[in-house]
Amino acid sequence: MSHPNVLKPCQLFSGTASQALKLSAMKRVTVKGRAKDYLTHPWIFSGKVVEDGGAAPGEAVLVYTTKGVFLGSAIYNPKSKIALRFYSRAKEELDYIAIKNRIYNAHLRRSRVIRKEKSYRIVFGESDDLPGLIIDRYGSGFSIQIISIGMEYRRGHIVDALVDLFNPEFIYEHSDSALRKEEGLPPRSELVHGELPDEVIIESAGMKYIVDIAGGQKTGFFFDQRNNRRIVEFYSRGASKGLDLFSYTGSFALHMLKGGVEIVYAVDRSASALELLKKNAELNGFERKRIVTFNKDAFDFLDEMALTSEKFDFIVLDPPSFTRKRSKVREALKAYRVLHEKAIALLNDGGFIATFSCAMYVGRDELLDSFYQAARKMRKNFYVLEHLHQAKDHPVLLGFPESEYLKGFLLVHKP
Repeated sequence: MSHPNVLKPCQLFSGTASQALKLSAMKRVTVKGRAKDYLTHPWIFSGKVVEDGGAAPGEAVLVYTTKGVFLGSAIYNPKSKIALRFYSRAKEELDYIAIKNRIYNAHLRRSRVIRKEKSYRIVFGESDDLPGLIIDRYGSGFSIQIISIGMEYRRGHIVDALVDLFNPEFIYEHSDSALRKEEGLPPRSELVHGELPDEVIIESAGMKYIVDIAGGQKTGFFFDQRNNRRIVEFYSRGASKGLDLFSYTGSFALHMLKGGVEIVYAVDRSASALELLKKNAELNGFERKRIVTFNKDAFDFLDEMALTSEKFDFIVLDPPSFTRKRSKVREALKAYRVLHEKAIALLNDGGFIATFSCAMYVGRDELLDSFYQAARKMRKNFYVLEHLHQAKDHPVLLGFPESEYLKGFLLVHKP
């Protein structure tokens, strides 16, 4: 097996004569509106399509305006609200060669910004011109997630490209996102290549983790919080008691322990995730008595703590997305305000709170305002110490604000 960080030689391929034949066969889809409205955003919604030329779901098409201006090559899905997903602004088929080149180039970009890490996100959908495809690397293995019909129909090309480029130990597909339903696709989770080890152990931001590739959330681990975990570790120095809500397998809890917090309460609804958290604590050499787990709903836990005298010096709030729809943002912001109020009530004077939102349609200013409204109601003042972002292996595509889904703040109470 090749070294997990070395690609096989001669990865890139150029077009052949057959490429011209493929392009001539691509159907033409026409959309209404001005060309400049479509120059950067990789999606076009179904209401903008005027004529599809008989293109089938999942087919690669050439996109033009009604005035004949060429916009790019995209995957078409008439069954989805997102009817067109651009993968190129040139005339190009999305075949095996194109997919392999994109994965290779995405890997090269990560190698420039992710140092000393062997586990990270290699492909981040539209940001890497592979709309609806997520590829995470776990040392010598990979976990993929497919959420668009275009990638679904090219699943074999994706797997073959990973095998050819990396000769991986395993490739596991974790395509169980609710977004697949919107594309007309059923959920699917299965091993598609190699053998899955009995235990997968990775290192991220200086901490070791046992990862449940098959049974965990998303692809198994959340690499997007890598930098934020280090920040929490730094500011947690000197804290006596910490609280990690929605802790999953304990990444923030472990970094609080590493920062010097004496004891951390970790809360999650998944009993299996909490079991991994305990194993991860032992794996990193932390005394078992320093972490206390609660298999509970986070809001119920906060209500119970409010009836006690428990207070915390550092609280991390990293909930799952409260909404996946723009129409539900108001309800999501109400949930954030309630969460913030309950957490602030348990914070010691001078304590820290790190709060996050991974909801695509909840903006950074909206998240901060939800905290401000809660703090004002509680008659508490805070300083904003850090604006927190997703890690660099989840690059934000300029002109595509939806790619900046993770936002957060680190605040400290002003006594």
